[in-house]
Amino acid sequence: MPNQTKTGGQVLVDHLIANGIDRVFSVPGESFLGAMDAFYERGNEIQFVNCRQEGGAAFMAAAYGGMTGNPGICFVTRGPGATNASIGVHVAKQDSVPMILFVGQVSVSSTGRDAFQEIDIPAMFKPLAKWAVQIDEAERLPELLARAFKVATSGRPGPVVISLPEDVQRELIEAPERVINVPIVPSPSPAQIDQLGELISKAKQPAILLGASTWTAEACDQMADFAQRHDIPVVASFRCQDKIDNDHPNYVGVLGVGTPPFISKLIDDADLLIVLGVELSEIVTEGFTKFSHPKMSQGLVHVHPDEEELGRIYQADLAIHSGMAAFASLVAERTFDIKVGHALKTTDLREKFEEFTTPTTCPGEVHIGEILAWLDTRLPADSFLSCGAGNYTHWVLRFLKHRKFGTQLAPLGAVMGYGVPAAIAASLQYPDRMAVAFAGDGCFLMNAQDLATAKKYGASPIFIVINNGIYGSIRMHQERAFPTRSIGTDLDNPDFVAFAEAFGVNGFRVTKTAEFENIFEEAVAKPGPCLIELVVSEEAISPAFTLSELIERSLKAQAEK
Repeated sequence: MPNQTKTGGQVLVDHLIANGIDRVFSVPGESFLGAMDAFYERGNEIQFVNCRQEGGAAFMAAAYGGMTGNPGICFVTRGPGATNASIGVHVAKQDSVPMILFVGQVSVSSTGRDAFQEIDIPAMFKPLAKWAVQIDEAERLPELLARAFKVATSGRPGPVVISLPEDVQRELIEAPERVINVPIVPSPSPAQIDQLGELISKAKQPAILLGASTWTAEACDQMADFAQRHDIPVVASFRCQDKIDNDHPNYVGVLGVGTPPFISKLIDDADLLIVLGVELSEIVTEGFTKFSHPKMSQGLVHVHPDEEELGRIYQADLAIHSGMAAFASLVAERTFDIKVGHALKTTDLREKFEEFTTPTTCPGEVHIGEILAWLDTRLPADSFLSCGAGNYTHWVLRFLKHRKFGTQLAPLGAVMGYGVPAAIAASLQYPDRMAVAFAGDGCFLMNAQDLATAKKYGASPIFIVINNGIYGSIRMHQERAFPTRSIGTDLDNPDFVAFAEAFGVNGFRVTKTAEFENIFEEAVAKPGPCLIELVVSEEAISPAFTLSELIERSLKAQAEK
């Protein structure tokens, strides 16, 4: 019997379904009608979620990749669609999450002729993606799709971008055998694990820094157990708090933006840093000033799934090319000799952590820290918590604890607009779990139009908008450098409750701290998505200081120069 013939679009959708993709995110375009028609045929097996802006769709795909470990899939059109979607590709790259962006392209015969909305997609995305390619022959679809899945999920996961000419999607080819992707995962050697044991046994003040990707829930538990057995304090890298139960006795805080002094001192005093999955980039190294380079004064064990990351800036005493799950499974079986006394140090650090995460008051009638402290006790442990960028995140990242793996949806690049679409993607993928998006007023309005997407597809996230009427993060930096000379940071906002209700979304407003608890419970009880606006003072610029205090401090520093 001859092989069945299918269009390129049908072959593409077959491949996605065969590899466990159950949902794709898109803003429709005429450049990929062939693929869309194939999605129509298989609508009972894979959901096509049409979003309201390509950046939001790409954020949803990146969040999907982070939550599931399978590539998040996004379809957009060429030109404006591709440029809008590039922000999600950037997030996927920095967050090390698997993602495949498909971009509809002009026909092969029109390529290079400055056709309508034409962009050289591989050239555009080469700096942002792990791999970018245009498929010019339908017969090569099976080969290149299989490669795309392999690249996106292997080593350090990341984004792949595929340009799909219109005619390739419609061309008939013999339906190939579907290829099921198996990621390539590097592992440590037994000798490297022995060497790790020797370094730990010699260390007096070791510390573990963990974060980034290729973790599993089991691997996180194994490393937490390893840390406890060896009396080693554990620090999470920036926006990676969900890699260990924040109630674990060995977890002591975060290294990154807003690092507390006791964590900074712990890292400074350590004689061995065991860095697991973390890129030693600007944020965790305080602009590359925290550590001497190319060789740290501390001993360094660096474990990372990307071979090129090892030794890129800092030369390790022991560099291990490995995925986190593979590494954790091997060290879980080992107990090494240790110096006595780590437990006392860890206990002290843990006390400082609990003190640091106890809410502080802030100016105005709505105290963000108190609200978050209550939410920390109210939210189920498996709730997804998302945010984008802005000074409001200092409260979110400081006062909310993560107790389950994979619950933190927060881009490492601190990108505005991510929190809303990420929470929508989480609610669609895991409808039985709570998804809460935190957004500043500026951050929220970056992708607020996707409230329509949440409503259309029956998602039920809760959007908490922290409205202080300014771009808080930029205002903070502005007042530090140019005190009393603010420009471009004041916002004239809509009525957020009326805005939500215009989309058919339940809206609530909180003007006093005491109102929040009842309003939140009412929001949870209502079906569908809900928005809660917190009206906060612009003086509440940070948990550590007020806006006026910052200005006063900056003016004093200028006067002393």
